[in-house]
Amino acid sequence: MELRGICSICGQAGFLHTCRLCGAQVCSECYIPDLGVCRICRSKIQRKSEGSL
Repeated sequence: MELRGICSICGQAGFLHTCRLCGAQVCSECYIPDLGVCRICRSKIQRKSEGSL
């Protein structure tokens, strides 16, 4: 099943993906398929990993 709607990050209309961390419905531009997360969660993950070094 394909989901269409408005991206919760950038507002672009089209096919959506669901972030596995926060559940946001986001477009392909705002989704990181290798991680299964949106770009907001990716930046949070990166900040946490940089802070733990």
